Amino acid sequence: MPAEIGAAYGRLGKAMMSHDADGVKAVWAEDFVVNSPNNEVLTRDQVIAVMENDFLDYKDFHKHITFVGEKPEITVIMGYDTMVPMKGPGAGEQVTRPFTDVWAKRGGTWLLIARQATIAVAN
Repeated sequence: MPAEIGAAYGRLGKAMMSHDADGVKAVWAEDFVVNSPNNEVLTRDQVIAVMENDFLDYKDFHKHITFVGEKPEITVIMGYDTMVPMKGPGAGEQVTRPFTDVWAKRGGTWLLIARQATIAVAN
């Protein structure tokens, strides 16, 4: 995985955990979309609104990368996250959430443009 994307994941994780909308916007493209854990397709602004309303709250969050497909302008990263969501689907339980992230290099910066993340297992 490009080192820039690894660093962006780190910044994104910190921004999400601290509910920092500007930090999220620095990593997600303006046209970012996600097929979210509650099976809704949401835009960047919709996810940020959910985050700012304190609905995205996790503990014990870990990212496990299983595939990196690099192209000159696009990188696809697949894997799964394990975490305990405090609200929403699977609240209070450890969940495994497979994901596919699509990153695009825009203006010399890697930005997350699309994400699929749905809960596969609730233990």
